[in-house]
Amino acid sequence: MKQVKHVLMCLLLSMALTVGAFAADVPESFVCENLNGQQRIVKTYVLPPSADPDALREGSFDYEGYHYTWAYTTKEDNPYLLTRSATETVTVETSKNDLTVILEQLAPTISYDDGEYRGELSLDHTTLRTEAAGYETRRSSVSETKVIPNLASNDMSYVPATTLKNGKTLSLANVDWQVTGTALVGEELVPSQYQAVATYTGSSSYQAATGYVTTAEYKGEVTAEGIENITYVVVYTGTEIQPITVDSEPAPSRGLFSGTDGSLLWLLWALLAAALIGGGVFLFLRRKTVYVYVPGNKPRDYKLVAKFRIKEGDELALDLTNLDLDPEGNVAIEIKHSLAKKIKGKTFAVECPTGLYQYTVQNDSPGDWHEFNLKTMEEIVTT
Repeated sequence: MKQVKHVLMCLLLSMALTVGAFAADVPESFVCENLNGQQRIVKTYVLPPSADPDALREGSFDYEGYHYTWAYTTKEDNPYLLTRSATETVTVETSKNDLTVILEQLAPTISYDDGEYRGELSLDHTTLRTEAAGYETRRSSVSETKVIPNLASNDMSYVPATTLKNGKTLSLANVDWQVTGTALVGEELVPSQYQAVATYTGSSSYQAATGYVTTAEYKGEVTAEGIENITYVVVYTGTEIQPITVDSEPAPSRGLFSGTDGSLLWLLWALLAAALIGGGVFLFLRRKTVYVYVPGNKPRDYKLVAKFRIKEGDELALDLTNLDLDPEGNVAIEIKHSLAKKIKGKTFAVECPTGLYQYTVQNDSPGDWHEFNLKTMEEIVTT
């Protein structure tokens, strides 16, 4: 009876592990090895920084004759570093349109930070543009002096009431009479010739700038850095499972199981094998068949961003509208061999934020790979 209980416990444990495996993250690699006499299973996961590493740790389980328990988990950050050009426009106000005064208001460099990219930008002197901030009307006085010579008398009729200067009419403001000649009348000298020094005045208006506004551009290279994803390595160590021994002497009669323990044991072992096979088949049927990639930072380097489950008979379409994709970048679709060989020659549709892309599945070994640009919706041919 002890053997029956042991088999029942193994069966229940196997079924629990199978169900638990369905909800776990799929590892990037699974290695079963014997290292320096120690049996180990090593599972490697590549997850976003927001993932919870504690969720990767599984309870004890049996695999290929060994009982495994969690030993330790290692973590390695995978950083990224991006560089691009940046331009920042700065505006300053000055009272004069004087380059020396303007440059006093502009720093040689400024800091740049848009929340993602950071760096230092330098002033590009060739981009300076200055214009008046506004205009106001101002008035000024205008004057003109004229000398009218050789006058027989100091009569105002000789002096014009107005005069022109630069197209502006000025009015007579004052006359200074000067004697330029005398004559003897009897025994007295009397003025006989005059000249008039006439002063004319007026006012004019003009538009003057109230100040000046200068725009300048700062340019330079800025960088963005952070953690793209994290690689977790989860290690389990195993001990060999000792086979169940059966007593050589017949077991005493125990009611319902009397004389049938051997047959019942075989039945339970068969159920255990069926549960394990069924769990494996279930995992096989639930595997992802379509992978989505975006180009990485190096040539021919691609980063997996999503996995989807599509099987024969489903609608051959993929919805990427909820993914955070660069609207001007490339996207690659990989249809795994298991699906590609069944839908070869059929049309596959990809719905993107920028439109609908359709193509024909052409290859089925080892799978079908297709890459296109989100902005132009044109195929990218790789060599």
